[in-house]
Amino acid sequence: MRQSKGVFNVILAFMLMGLLHACDTEKMQQTRNSIQQNHFLQSLELVESAGSLLQNPQLTQEDIQKAMSQMDEGLKQAFQVEQAFLQKLDARLPKLYRDIFIKGVERYRLGVEASDRDSQIQGLDLLSQWGQFWIAEKPNIQQKLYHING
Repeated sequence: MRQSKGVFNVILAFMLMGLLHACDTEKMQQTRNSIQQNHFLQSLELVESAGSLLQNPQLTQEDIQKAMSQMDEGLKQAFQVEQAFLQKLDARLPKLYRDIFIKGVERYRLGVEASDRDSQIQGLDLLSQWGQFWIAEKPNIQQKLYHING
């Protein structure tokens, strides 16, 4: 009887450790999702802010430098976003984010730096495509972000 009680306690202890581990794993996943969400949304906000700044009719050299800095930071944030996280939000998102959003920002940014109007236009065309997708899908993606981070 005493031996079976000891075995029961050991089994109970392992079950409790498993439950605690599962809770820790879930919290770690929630934290990871929150970090990914932050990178994703920050990349979009920074690039959008840079674009707005560049549309100022009285654009100064300081404005251009600030916008380029925001684009650079937006790209840094974008490169932190994991494809698996984007996949959770929309099956098309990993490819579109990488091939349209990021490439659009890169082409435009490098075009400005090199005074290459064609690269700037290519970048703007890609960003326009991204904008069309984002406008259509933003509510759905925001809803999924809400549910992922519960």
